[in-house]
Amino acid sequence: MSNLHYQLSNFFKHKCAVWEFTLKCNSKCIHCGSSAGKIRSNELSTEEALLLVNDLRSCGYDGIALMGGEPFLRDDWYEVAQEIKKQKMKLTIVSNGLVIKNHLTKLKELQPECVSLSLDGAIPETHDYIRGIKGAYYKVLESIKLLQKENIPVSVITTVSKLNFKELKLIRALLINRKIAWQIQIAIPIGRFPRDLVISRKEFYGVAMFIASSLQKYSIKELPLIGAHCFGYFSNFLPELGLEPWIGCQAGKSVLGIQSNGNIKGCLTLPDDFIEGNIRTTTLSNIINYRFDLKYAQYSEKIDLKNYCATCKMFKKCKAGCLGTRLALNSSDNPYCLRAIENELFKNKSFPFRWKIDSKISNYKYLYQKLLLK
Repeated sequence: MSNLHYQLSNFFKHKCAVWEFTLKCNSKCIHCGSSAGKIRSNELSTEEALLLVNDLRSCGYDGIALMGGEPFLRDDWYEVAQEIKKQKMKLTIVSNGLVIKNHLTKLKELQPECVSLSLDGAIPETHDYIRGIKGAYYKVLESIKLLQKENIPVSVITTVSKLNFKELKLIRALLINRKIAWQIQIAIPIGRFPRDLVISRKEFYGVAMFIASSLQKYSIKELPLIGAHCFGYFSNFLPELGLEPWIGCQAGKSVLGIQSNGNIKGCLTLPDDFIEGNIRTTTLSNIINYRFDLKYAQYSEKIDLKNYCATCKMFKKCKAGCLGTRLALNSSDNPYCLRAIENELFKNKSFPFRWKIDSKISNYKYLYQKLLLK
């Protein structure tokens, strides 16, 4: 079985670099945070990429996730992936699945920890529209089958927006009992994704309830499901959705973001204001050891005394949640936070049941359908 659930639930125990290996892409996804498509004019050379792998290992990173753009569009992806494995680091590849069949032999030899494929719709019309490529839906389903046939761990990532959040139940039906791990995350307004397609806070809570009820209904063996770092935090009613314990945003701590030209951020979802250096002009160890802590600590503590987070008793533990999500949604006053949304939705204490989800799945389904999907 794919170990995505294990990887993410132990997220803070490892140090992982998420590498935008190239900006070149053969999709035109609506929600692409990096506006991928054309290659950057100054992307790292093969020699620079191989050196970076060694530097990451030297700096204590034990995992690298190659993503894009589309990582398989770089001619040297296999050479760099081999070096990652040679350094005994965990290798994950995030792909749109369009050209997987051309690389199966090399993937089988590499035996990555996981190949993560995007599935953003339960039907071809939705997925293909979101991905901007006709036929993408059937190609990703074919890629899943091909990877599983070769016993290569495979997972699915669904990015939720107003275009597809009502299809989650149908996507779930495609994945149950297929040994496919599933990560659900929300699309945020960075890159080319428009703000008007971001799900509302009520819809966000509905998706969280969907994840929670699915976790209760199905075992990990039946459906290894996890909510991404954006789904939190410290709900009064819902169980943890995957990241436990949440100890604050890990950008620049256990997580590192690398752009294809060598720029270094704490996380790729953060704006370019958070570029802390470039490996062509500053050593990676210098960027990591001397530039991150102060700036990211300032942003974690930089909370307006009048907003919700400042008055929340969980602030010291939560530290205002995911920094990338908070900045993209400008949501300090009305955060995409389960606890904050509950306080607004149920401020009259008329929550339709008293106990947690483990004994009241039917009530959650009712609330999800009547309140959020009407």
